[in-house]
Amino acid sequence: MKTIFLIPLILIFLLSCSASDKSQNQNEQMSLTNSDIVDPSFYHEKYLKGILFFARGNEPFWSLDIYSDKKIVFSEMNEPEVVGLNYKEEISNRENEIIISAQTEKGELVVSILKDSCQDNMSGEMFDHQVSVRIKNSSSDEIVLNGCGKYLFDYRLNDIWVMEEMTDVVLKKENLMKGLPMFEFNLSEMRVSGHAGCNQFFGKINLKGNSISFGALASSKMACPEMIVEQKVFQTLNQNSFTYKIDKLKLILESESGIKMVFRKTD
Repeated sequence: MKTIFLIPLILIFLLSCSASDKSQNQNEQMSLTNSDIVDPSFYHEKYLKGILFFARGNEPFWSLDIYSDKKIVFSEMNEPEVVGLNYKEEISNRENEIIISAQTEKGELVVSILKDSCQDNMSGEMFDHQVSVRIKNSSSDEIVLNGCGKYLFDYRLNDIWVMEEMTDVVLKKENLMKGLPMFEFNLSEMRVSGHAGCNQFFGKINLKGNSISFGALASSKMACPEMIVEQKVFQTLNQNSFTYKIDKLKLILESESGIKMVFRKTD
């Protein structure tokens, strides 16, 4: 009798363990899937392919790649890609919104990009832009999909950099109280901090592809024997917009007026 009574208990225990292991494996697979999407390397690889902006949405799943060479690619699950060339970009009447449009084989593709926080309702990932995609078919039907997006950039910028060269500035470490100017970029918070040879500074940055702009910078107010370098650095950063390029261990920032700053990676 005891043996007969134990058999159902053993079966229940084994089935429970099997279901638990299956559930755990599914959770791990889902976690891996989400981490693959959120992982910065996913976006960095897209950036290296020339993609300036990426967006995605769910139900149905779709994704959007906007390239720096004026190409736009829309993908929907189990559907052929929709490709538009030479897209047009215009500022909307709505604040902080731009409209991108292109002609495709399926009709006109119109993308609205609004700068506002957005959370993916499946992965939970946070984005800094709300995106709406409209495809106007030749048959007068219109498909409207909503999702989230972000501008891509070179994630290698997220590091500590020491200035080696600057246009029309003589840089000598021994002449500067804190040594050569140092910049540290924190891309998770979109901030920069460091010093310009004398005073500490910090502030916000904005990245779009290979373009970087600096917000208002706050700094300490210490007086140093040599202040010319610091003044030149701050004056240049106040020009706001730069292109940047990373080649091996070198970072090059170039302003719209042609002032160039060259840094080397330190860690």
